[in-house]
Parts: sequence; structure tokens; C-alpha cells
Amino acid sequence: MSPTEKSRSKLILLMSASLDGFLAREAGVIDWLSDEGESPEAGAARHEGNLELLTRVGTIVLGRGAYDEMSGAWSSSDSPMARRINALPKVVFSSSEPEFDWENSRRAGGPLEEEIGALKAEDGDIVCFGGARFAHALARARLIDEYRLTVHPVALGAGLPLWHGLPEPQRFAPISTTAYPDGAVVHALAAKN
Repeated sequence: MSPTEKSRSKLILLMSASLDGFLAREAGVIDWLSDEGESPEAGAARHEGNLELLTRVGTIVLGRGAYDEMSGAWSSSDSPMARRINALPKVVFSSSEPEFDWENSRRAGGPLEEEIGALKAEDGDIVCFGGARFAHALARARLIDEYRLTVHPVALGAGLPLWHGLPEPQRFAPISTTAYPDGAVVHALAAKN
């Protein structure tokens, strides 16, 4: 790439999935993420990896459901991750005109492909926390450049999948895999578009 060419930012999906491939229960509930016997060290190590990623991104994108779930908890926290999340611009994809109380939040004004394309033209990678239906829309439109999926050792049997109803197979190139003592495995995968 020549010095005058600008590389496009990447959209990175950062989500948890069950062993059988679901992001949430059918009602959108993610109560299965924590386990009474979970190792605090494993959770802390995953947390550090997520915090490191957040130091390299310039924007967060969210669906309305994820915004509603996350805004109250993160905006009232003073943890290092909360400080970073609260400081980053957040673009919320929603069909309604909600009021945004969370610092640095705005509603996406245009179609998904146009908005994400415009964000990719800006400096800094973009991270998406979801929710499940929003991540599904991004995956179907092939807008995600990198997947960082934490697969937890729990099976749900049914729920909201990430890759339901794809019009054609999607292939991925492995970037890294990190296994934790509690059985969770973080897979970083580059989308082959």
C-alpha cells in the first residue's frame, strides 16, 4: 500500500457463543454466560484481552437491544473497561428514535451497509458487541471483517444463532485461538469475503 492510500478500518464482532452455536436464548436472554464454578482467573484473562482490543478501536456499534442492556451498567461503572467503553463513540442501529442517555451515543441514520461503510472509512477499527439479531444482520450482509467469538462450555439446545439462513457458505481464516482453564475458548477469525 502506498503512503497516499488509506487502509479501511475493520469491523470486529466481539461476542460469546454457546458450544452449540447460540448467542442467546430465543428470547434474547444471556443468563447462561456466568457459571458458579467459573474460574475468576479465566474471566479476568478474557477481560484483559477485551480491554486490550478496546484500546485499538475508534467506535462501538450496537443494536438497540444491546444498547438497552449495556448502557445502564457501563455508564454507572468506573472500571477501566467501563471508562474506555464510555469514552468511545457508540453508533446504535435502531428503527425507533430513542433518547440516548449513554455518553457519546448516536442513532445510525442510514441503511446498515451505508453506515458501516462510512464508519470503515474513518480512522480506527470498529467493535460490535451485538445483540444477536444485529450481529446476524451484519453477518448476512458480510460486513464483519473479524470475528472474536468466546465459545463457552455450555449447550443451550435452541436460541438465537449467528449464522442462521446464510444465502451461501461463509469461510474464515484463523487468526488465533486461546483456551482458558474453565473450558472457554476465544477464536479470532478473519472473514474471507
